[in-house]
Order: sequence, then C-alpha cells, then structure tokens
Amino acid sequence: MSERFTYRRHSEETGFTLLEVLTATMMFAVIVGVLYSVFSAALKLRETAYEVFEKDLPKDYMVEIIKRDLANITLPTGILAGAMISEKKEERNLRSDSLTIHTASGTVGDRDPWGDIQRIEYSLEQAEDSENQKESAGQDLVRTITRNLLASTEENPEKESLLRGVQSLKFTYYDGQDWLDSWDSTARATDLSDSTTLPLAVKVRIDFLPPETGERETLPIELVVPIVTQAVTTTQQQSGTSGGTSGGTSGGNTGGKK
Repeated sequence: MSERFTYRRHSEETGFTLLEVLTATMMFAVIVGVLYSVFSAALKLRETAYEVFEKDLPKDYMVEIIKRDLANITLPTGILAGAMISEKKEERNLRSDSLTIHTASGTVGDRDPWGDIQRIEYSLEQAEDSENQKESAGQDLVRTITRNLLASTEENPEKESLLRGVQSLKFTYYDGQDWLDSWDSTARATDLSDSTTLPLAVKVRIDFLPPETGERETLPIELVVPIVTQAVTTTQQQSGTSGGTSGGTSGGNTGGKK
C-alpha cells in the first residue's frame, strides 16, 4: 500500500499538467511570432535599402560621366576637334534636347587604339522594349560615342543607355550674361563679334516620370558644369594681345627716342 502511494506521488511530482503544456505552447507560439515579425521587418528593410541603393547607383554613375564629358570639352579647332551643337526640342512643355560635343574624355587602351578625343551625343530615345511604344513608358537617356574620328567611312557609333524612365532632358548654356536654350559653336566662330565659341557653363536637368501607385517619387537631377577651356583660352589670348601691344608700343617709343 505504501509502495503504490509512493509511486503515485513520485509520478505526480515529475510530470506536467495539461495546463502547463498549453501555457508553454502558447508562450512558444508568441515567441516564434515575435521573432518572425522582427526577422520579416529586417528583410523588408534590407530589400528597401537595396532597392534605393540599386536605383541611385546608375544616377551617380551617369552624373559622373556627364561631368567628365562636359569638363573635357575641346575647342572646335584642329583635326580631331569638332563643333559643339545643341538642339532644343519642346513638346507639351517637355524638353527632349540633344547635345553633340567633342571631348577629351576617351580612355586610351590596347583594345581601343584611338586618341582620347571622342565625339559624344546625348539624346532621348524611346525604349526598345516599351510596350507598344507607349509614352507612359518614358524614354532612355542615350550616350552615343564615336571614337575613330579619322575613319575614311562613317562607322556605326556605340550607344550606351544611361537612364530609363526619363520624361524630360534640358540643356542650357551660359555665355557670360544669360542662359541660352541652344548653342552652335560654328555660328559663333564665323561671327567676328563673338569670341566665345564655347559656353562658360552648361546646366543639365533631367526629369523622371511621375511615380505609379505605391512607388516613391524620383527627384529630378540638376547639375551645373563649368567649362574652363574657353575661359583659359580667352585669358591667354587677351594677355598675349596686351603683351604684344605693350611690347610693340614700348619698342616703337624707344626707337623713336633714339
């Protein structure tokens, strides 16, 4: 009798009741739910950060390319150099300008045995894979590159798509007094009253398509790139002219005194 009582008491002390099991199960479920919520929020935050980084990376790359091309514009003189010509295009208050320049931003290498001067054209083109060529799909900012400027026959240039979903592309040019919507260095070169064949600065503005439902708005890109080539050349010409004039005048006066 005592042995049975001892066995029952020992079993009751080492076992778990149904209430304890249910309580432990509920606590475990709550902990798992909290861990899942934290892990899910961390994954969403990571995906959002990655999307933002991936979206901004092409913009930074594109901005650096444009800055380098504009900062290294060459004067429209010489064998390899050419004119800087832009065209203003506007439709329904949206700009789709184009710009053609000759710049010393090319990379010299074994595979590309050309000089560093290359012809670059910036323009907007309809995306090839846009559905039924809809305007709502936006356009691509395209950079067209011509490396071999001494070819006897016109070669097919290389095209590089820098940005997608562009709505407007606007170039303006500072001549020292005003911002102009277009530029033609050949016309300025033939005009004897105008000594600025290149602008003193170029402003670029890129607007993107409005965001769809649930998407973030893409802010426009606007940058101003100073053109130092024209400013340095003009200063040298002025200093050379003044030096030559003073030297000639001084020599003439000295000769007259003798």
